[in-house]
Amino acid sequence: MRNDMYKVIVERPRRGGGNTPRARPPRDPDDHPSHEAMKYRYGNRKWLNENLRPLQRYLQGQVGRRWDFVYSELCARVDRRNTVQQHIHLHLEDFVAMQVFYIKGTRYVMQNWRGLQPLAEARHELYVDPDNGCLMRNEAAIRLKIERHREHRLAVHARQAEWEPGVRKLDATTQLRRIDGIWYRIELMPMPEPPVSPGPERRPRTLSRTDVYDVVMHCLAKNCASARWRMYGTSTVYAHRKLQLSQSELNEHRLKNDTSADSYVETSGRDTRRRRSHKHRAPIRNDARRRDYSS
Repeated sequence: MRNDMYKVIVERPRRGGGNTPRARPPRDPDDHPSHEAMKYRYGNRKWLNENLRPLQRYLQGQVGRRWDFVYSELCARVDRRNTVQQHIHLHLEDFVAMQVFYIKGTRYVMQNWRGLQPLAEARHELYVDPDNGCLMRNEAAIRLKIERHREHRLAVHARQAEWEPGVRKLDATTQLRRIDGIWYRIELMPMPEPPVSPGPERRPRTLSRTDVYDVVMHCLAKNCASARWRMYGTSTVYAHRKLQLSQSELNEHRLKNDTSADSYVETSGRDTRRRRSHKHRAPIRNDARRRDYSS
């Protein structure tokens, strides 16, 4: 074990705290400071600057060994009378789940403030196997953590791209929507302007007919303004035409007619096909002669 592992916690310089009460002045006048600042800084505390990466790397290197031996080595090399080295023992439970139990064939770990929790959902990357007492890597928790990071990254990218499940916005007037598991091309058009009634000085005439039909809502557009606002993002347009996508169009947009969950794909809308590079990456030889293909 390296000696620098125990230099993981050092003292920061003293800092002032806004809520720290002012210290009582000394009784003896000779103990007063010779100079006093114009602005008083509250507090005079020391803080610990924790760097636990060496401890984490050491524990990860002991995977497969019995936890009794690993813990004995830590206790033999750490002086508990030293506050800095004793602080290492306080952080062992942050990396290693020591109290692991079997309940109906599932591993559970005892948390300080959560109680029993499945080992796969714990934050510890290491645990002590209750069967053989060895230090093991919590593979299920690591995979779950990676999957959650991936889902969070995809959710952020989907929110930035204004992506909606079951919707692909091609432009301002064309959308691809999945309705009952079938993908359609929806063409939007602006709502017609309301007719202007003739004034009293004009001769009365029949108003022009402006009722339009929304092919997605299956009703008159004027009767479903709120529904159009929820679906299209605005109530100033309506679905003028709806065409089912062909198989070639489905392949072009990487879509499929089914009722499964429509998940966000990072490469949606991008051309992920590898393009051949025109750069010559072969080693350059100055003495190489060009071959003559003219003959």
